[in-house]
Amino acid sequence: MVVRKADRQLPAAGSTRSDSIEHELSRLEELSLEQLRHAWHNRLGHAPPPLRTRDVMLRMLAWRIQAEAFGGFDSKMERHLKEIAKGFERDPAYRPKPVRPLSPGVVLTREWKGVLQRVTITQDGFTHLGRQFASLSDVARAITGTRWSGPRFFGLEQKERRAGLQKKSP
Repeated sequence: MVVRKADRQLPAAGSTRSDSIEHELSRLEELSLEQLRHAWHNRLGHAPPPLRTRDVMLRMLAWRIQAEAFGGFDSKMERHLKEIAKGFERDPAYRPKPVRPLSPGVVLTREWKGVLQRVTITQDGFTHLGRQFASLSDVARAITGTRWSGPRFFGLEQKERRAGLQKKSP
């Protein structure tokens, strides 16, 4: 069965859009790889990626249908995923660092040149000395006058040691 954009049914009274999407996804599970490729083209209006496995094609198509119905990634997540992809392109052994979300209201402190610096996490970014900043790195730059990794400056991440520079125990 091929699901065409024009042929999609509207949810019946009493059912939800979620029910309709769930039903559509369950129908996809019955399709072969070639049928999934046709469903992709008919549903999304362009050729599917050249995948060789049915499972991956099914998962990608299901995600696209759900993203279309309920919304996909926000811009912050898209940037994060692109950074991870670039890391893998540069180094196949790349391991992304887990992101520790900072909740609004958290106050980060750091002593810099004898002065205690305080930064408050807000919904829109970071506040330091009454000024709003988009990133911790911008705050660190305002404090030091030079480029810093904001998370590293405030002790949220450690600089990785290179294998040849590790201290040897006596």
